[in-house]
Amino acid sequence: MIKESAYSVKEYCLDAIIAIILGTLAVILMVIAVIASYKYDGKGPAAVGLLGIGSLILSTCGLRFSVAAWKSPDGGLLMKRIAFVENSIPLIAALVFYIIGWVL
Repeated sequence: MIKESAYSVKEYCLDAIIAIILGTLAVILMVIAVIASYKYDGKGPAAVGLLGIGSLILSTCGLRFSVAAWKSPDGGLLMKRIAFVENSIPLIAALVFYIIGWVL
């Protein structure tokens, strides 16, 4: 008898799907904010800062949905892990940018 893997589940968790969508939007906004910041040489308009803050808000909401997805018995582990990692990227990037900006 073949044991079923936790990664081969056919059901999907709605919270994980929402977290992945929010994480994707957060990563896209963070990349646009970084590119715009380099384009304006760090002296861009307030919209550049709002893109970064919007990215942080989206990734924070995505992390909350990924925590809710972990608590849910639906869906497989792979999507839940992807959602958590994808929403952690903008938060870690913002922390790194903050420390670099503070040191330099």
